[in-house]
Amino acid sequence: MTGNPAAALKQLAKMRDPRQRHQLALGVTELCIAQPLSESARPVAGELLVTISATSQQETQLAMAEKLSACEWAPQTILRHLATQDIEVASIVIKKSQALTEEDMVFIAQTASPDHRLILAKRPNLRLRVTDTLAVPAEAPVLRALADNDTAEISEHTLEICLTVAKGHPRLREALARRHDLSTDYATRLSIMLPESWREELCRRFGLDRDRVENLTIEAAVKVSNESVEDEAKKVVELAAEEKRLNGEFAVEALKRGDEAVFDHAFARLCKLTVPQWRVALAMNGVRAAAMACKAAGLDRTAYPIVHKALRYHGRLHQALEGEAMTAAANVFRMYGEEKAAKVLRQMGSKA
Repeated sequence: MTGNPAAALKQLAKMRDPRQRHQLALGVTELCIAQPLSESARPVAGELLVTISATSQQETQLAMAEKLSACEWAPQTILRHLATQDIEVASIVIKKSQALTEEDMVFIAQTASPDHRLILAKRPNLRLRVTDTLAVPAEAPVLRALADNDTAEISEHTLEICLTVAKGHPRLREALARRHDLSTDYATRLSIMLPESWREELCRRFGLDRDRVENLTIEAAVKVSNESVEDEAKKVVELAAEEKRLNGEFAVEALKRGDEAVFDHAFARLCKLTVPQWRVALAMNGVRAAAMACKAAGLDRTAYPIVHKALRYHGRLHQALEGEAMTAAANVFRMYGEEKAAKVLRQMGSKA
């Protein structure tokens, strides 16, 4: 077999018995591992390994993947093939093979599934071409893995994709905030999407201008993207008030169906403050402001998790309802009446 690898491999490829095919697959794999193949034999071996793998059971494919991942001169054809197979097989090659080239990884990122891209995003020392390709589909779990990968090179373009997707994914925002290679401008823009504790952390680590961060947070909170939507929401709330239908439950139902403008106008009216004041209070004080508003609007504590979940889904609350956040919300309902909660909420939004 070693005297003429190409001829020997062609002869072995004619075997059809499953047990012989298993032995054939591992035998050819061992041949690749034993010594580097010639330039002429290497592509032949790669194609034959692909043919054998494609008709083999997963047990054989797993064994092939393990052996080939440890081989520095494994044929690229079989590596690419295995790296795009079922995730159990592919993950071995993607994680372990040092023979995968940058071109191979770009190919995997372009042609394989999101699960494959997720594993690849965690691989050490990824270069820009690979990370840029991984970022193109804008998949939050993949982007989060890239953000968590301290050894990956990440371009400004990929960071911009991350920032856009992060608006609706709190864990991605936090993963980005943990990176140490962000520009001051990027860290500033990211900070306004994070809870107060994270904003403080970024200000400290990157030397951010706290006044600018606060001003940007307020500006983002009061910015109206669609005047007609605001006008319509105001009319809906005024009509509900005239018809005696305006209450906390009305506001929550609007939020649950995704009508944020109606929710904002309803909560503002119920809490006796302006819409910009409410939006600034929420942006600057997060969980505590949301709980104050629920209390001032006459909702009981059982409604708060629903409001919290919906606001978090829409990217307007950044903390999960656990630990300190849960305690802060519970304390509001325990310590404040409706009038006092409304007063505190107006103070929170006073910079609007």
